[in-house]
Amino acid sequence: MWLVRSPLPDAALARLAGLLDARERARAATLDPVGRRRFVAAHGAARVLIGERVGGRPEAVRWEFGPHGKPEVDGVRVSLSHSGDLAAVALTPARPVGVDVQRHTPGLDTHAMAARYFPADEARLVTGAAVFATLWARKEACVKATGGRLTQGLALPVAAGPVVRGAYHVVDVPVPEGFAGAVALHGPEPLRVSTAWWSVTE
Repeated sequence: MWLVRSPLPDAALARLAGLLDARERARAATLDPVGRRRFVAAHGAARVLIGERVGGRPEAVRWEFGPHGKPEVDGVRVSLSHSGDLAAVALTPARPVGVDVQRHTPGLDTHAMAARYFPADEARLVTGAAVFATLWARKEACVKATGGRLTQGLALPVAAGPVVRGAYHVVDVPVPEGFAGAVALHGPEPLRVSTAWWSVTE
C-alpha cells in the first residue's frame, strides 16, 4: 500500500494529469479545484504504480469496471481510496483487495451515524470520531475488496477481529494522525501489508 499526500507541485500534477484517460479527465473536470488536484494526484499515482507492477506505461493502463464501479486492471488487483488530502493505493497479485482511508470529520455526529448504519452492538463501541472512522474504514475496505455496495457493507461486523464472516481478512494500517486506514483481502487467510509513501519523483 502506498500513501499519497496532496497537494503536489503544479509541475508534478501536470505530469500526472497527462497520464489519465478520457474517462478520468472527464471526472476530474466535474470537481472543484481542490478536488481536482486530489483526484489527479491519486489516480495518476495509481497509474504509475500499476505500470511499474505490470511492466507497462502508466498512460497505457486500461481500467475495467465491475457492476458497482470497482476498477480492475489485467495482471494486478488494485484498490484506490482518498479522503481529504490523503490517498491510498493498494496492489496485490491475486486476491481481490480493498483499501480505505477515512479522515476524522470534525463536527460529525458519530453516535447518530453509527446508530443509523452499524449493527447495534458495534454502534455502542463508538466513543468519538477516531473509533467511528476506524470501523468505517474497515467496512469500506471489505466492500471494495469484492466490489459490493457500501450500504450493504455497513452491516458487516468488523469490530471483533480480523476475519469478517469468513469472507474477508481486514487489518488496520498506519496512516497520519487524524485519519484511519484499513486493507482487506477477499478470503479469511491472513495477509501482510507493507506501507510506503509515494513520491512523484519515483
